[in-house]
Amino acid sequence: MNQFEYLFTPFTLGNVKLKNRIVFEPHFNALSSEEGMPTERDALYFAERAKGGAGLIIMYAVACTYSGKMSTRFIHGWDPEIVPYLSKYAELVHKYDCKIFGQINHGGHTTLMNPPQLLFAPTQMPEPSSQFNTKEMEVEDIEEVIDGFVKTAQNFKKAGFDGVEIKVAHDGLLRSFVSEFFNRRKDKYGGSFENRLRLPMEIIHEIRMAVGPEYPIGIRLCLDEFTPWGYNLDYGIELAKAFEKTGEVTYINTDAGTFSSFYMEIPPAAVPAGFAVYMSAALKENIKLPVIAFGRINDPVQAEKILADGHADLIGMARQLIADPEFPNKAREGRLEEIRHCIACNDGCIYQVMQEKPIRCIQNPAAGREKILGIGTLRPAEVKKRVAVIGGGVAGLKVSEIAALRGHKVILFEKTNELGGQVILASKYPLRDQLIEVASYLIKQINRLGVEVRLNTEATPEDVLALKPDAVVVATGSFSPRLDIPGAEQENVYSVYDALKEDASIGNRVMVIDLNGHWKAAGLVEYLATQGKHVNVVTPLVFFGQALEPSNRVMLYQRLFTMDVKMTPHHEVTAIRGKTATLKNVYSGQEIEVGDYDTFIYVIHNRSHEELYYALKGKCSELYRVGDCVAPRMIEQAIWDGEEIGRKL
Repeated sequence: MNQFEYLFTPFTLGNVKLKNRIVFEPHFNALSSEEGMPTERDALYFAERAKGGAGLIIMYAVACTYSGKMSTRFIHGWDPEIVPYLSKYAELVHKYDCKIFGQINHGGHTTLMNPPQLLFAPTQMPEPSSQFNTKEMEVEDIEEVIDGFVKTAQNFKKAGFDGVEIKVAHDGLLRSFVSEFFNRRKDKYGGSFENRLRLPMEIIHEIRMAVGPEYPIGIRLCLDEFTPWGYNLDYGIELAKAFEKTGEVTYINTDAGTFSSFYMEIPPAAVPAGFAVYMSAALKENIKLPVIAFGRINDPVQAEKILADGHADLIGMARQLIADPEFPNKAREGRLEEIRHCIACNDGCIYQVMQEKPIRCIQNPAAGREKILGIGTLRPAEVKKRVAVIGGGVAGLKVSEIAALRGHKVILFEKTNELGGQVILASKYPLRDQLIEVASYLIKQINRLGVEVRLNTEATPEDVLALKPDAVVVATGSFSPRLDIPGAEQENVYSVYDALKEDASIGNRVMVIDLNGHWKAAGLVEYLATQGKHVNVVTPLVFFGQALEPSNRVMLYQRLFTMDVKMTPHHEVTAIRGKTATLKNVYSGQEIEVGDYDTFIYVIHNRSHEELYYALKGKCSELYRVGDCVAPRMIEQAIWDGEEIGRKL
């Protein structure tokens, strides 16, 4: 019996029949040009997800007017010059029996530009999370926006897109117009519920008149703003019911959060998978329009249950199909063990595009690089080689996977009794357990591909050379050097790695010395605080967790401020004597003594384990190194190293 009775059954939206219920959700990817034009790399990004088996792709929001651009890379939806370029997107996606809709937005008071030239809003006031004020729109501005939405919808239709979606969602002008908090106008576009909905209603009607009765028009709708001042699910459902009542809307694509509750827009790993299903379920009970579910759905069994329970009609996912474009094909073919699950770290995807950089994924190096690394670009090796890989962290695992896929015979050495490297320790942190998925996926891959794994084997230069390999890849990782200050040799001073070992003796009052600014220190602080310990984290950085992706940092702070945690930024620890540390302000140079700490744990810059590489240099015909043993970095960079060298072998 087919495991997926619902997920891979067809579904119809308007005059469009979808081959299955999987929807690639719209999201900004920063792959278009800075001049607001479509690009080949952008088109190939969508084509890869179509090739992977998605039933519907909803392209990210394009700007309806110049004033509506949230980034320089937002496509000029109103401009007819985009039509021949967008037609290539449709052509590529249709090649794989997949449909494509185009989303339309006006950024309103939300922006990625810093600073923006001018922001529009129903009322002059900034988003509470923003320092940028706005212009209260004049009626002429509103009329221009309506016209821009219509022109953009027509351009999508001319380009061969199968439908359009209007954004009344987590960012943009239309959500602020329907919001009682943001819309305090006194004219016909503000005041009553009916007046607050007047702008989106006029846009819907004018688009419907322009595209015809059967062409799909969807609404991406924020159902709950998740802010103290914003609207909740009850109001979101009332909005959906009002849109349904027009008779001109084809479906509702669910959404939540705002820029002020960013962690609910693109929820990180701290938010449970499928967290938003209750919202789509509540909506299904109140409207008859088809509903697309959203919210950290990354597993086909989970998706099937949502459909089987009647909680939605279609399943929306973005990050999962960024991490693994082949997710639909793998699920349909029963290859569930081969699915690469998104871990919701937000480091490669949303954090990159927030800075207007092309989208990436820490696990999938091809994301945003489909032209050079997409499916079909990995060629079998012309000469099959015997390859020795030294080190079973994610860099060593990745290079082993790619080399084996290309037909090389790979022997992987790991000095410990398990594969995974530093990811194993990192996954011990609270709410970070999903990190182990990065390693477990690669381990499954190398086992499936027949890589020979030698655990508990510390490879010496003599061992490696005795194999007579054609190529050697060193992936020996990195280590924490000793903290170089007086007192660092004391028994109550640990590196972060030593502190996580079971035999470490950690007292109840702990000072964490953080030069990292990322999860290595942030996770440690939470790990200790959840054990009931008092933790004072001292860092020379502007603030603790400075390098964390913002949604992760906000949620971390929400948790830490309920625990016994003190944060001391702008200071470095210059000496430790017994239970007392000397702290120096990095700006003023002023020193203070802080005492009564049982344990000190430092998180400082790692050093590469490079001895084996240099011992083999000049003795192997092909010698490479990848990951931290080149330079200590993040998972994304380690996996990219492995991909790059695996393709080079």
